[in-house]
Amino acid sequence: MNARTLCSFLLLTCFLWGCAKPPRQELVTAQAALARAEAAEAPALAAEEYRAASNALRDGEALIRRKQYQLARQILPLAESHAQKALIRARQEQVAREQQKAREREEQRLREEQALLERLPPEPKPIRPPPPSVKAPAPAPTRELPVSYRVRGGETLWTIAARKDVYADALLWPLLYQANRDQIKDPRQIYPGQTLSIPRQISDQSQQEARQRARESKIFFPAP
Repeated sequence: MNARTLCSFLLLTCFLWGCAKPPRQELVTAQAALARAEAAEAPALAAEEYRAASNALRDGEALIRRKQYQLARQILPLAESHAQKALIRARQEQVAREQQKAREREEQRLREEQALLERLPPEPKPIRPPPPSVKAPAPAPTRELPVSYRVRGGETLWTIAARKDVYADALLWPLLYQANRDQIKDPRQIYPGQTLSIPRQISDQSQQEARQRARESKIFFPAP
């Protein structure tokens, strides 16, 4: 090898391994991607992807320190790619956890409402009126109120209790719920075609207790 060829070889080697421009942009991009993944809790939520990104970045930084820039340019994009995957995985895990927490809060709310409804007083026994006296005049004819009601589309226990031929008071819906527990599991869910029993002989105290339960349950809108 003559002197001219040797000089050209040394210059090329210096350019490729010692004098080439460091991959600063690739390094900054990879570091920024890893920082975003870390901020999204990727070390805990996407540990495998984050570890791969961190190792690749560390290898790329070591190659830069040794001035092996060509190899560093190959390693740093891998670090950025793994960091992006870690970021996506971490965000997916965060969304899944928030959804699980929301489901748990809703289940807890339903359990509390169910416990409140179960504390409603039992259906009072009907009070039998005394037999009419033989000498008493015959009572004036009155309209007999129904003791059952067939549910129509769009109705709720609130609207049914508010009917004049039922109770004319929406806050008495707990009486309907308590009397029909065999076919109503959730007071907010009744269906067209169901036939509900309507307790009639209700004491004033039982009515007041039912109204109080209705206000405390907050299942339906309160009375104006």
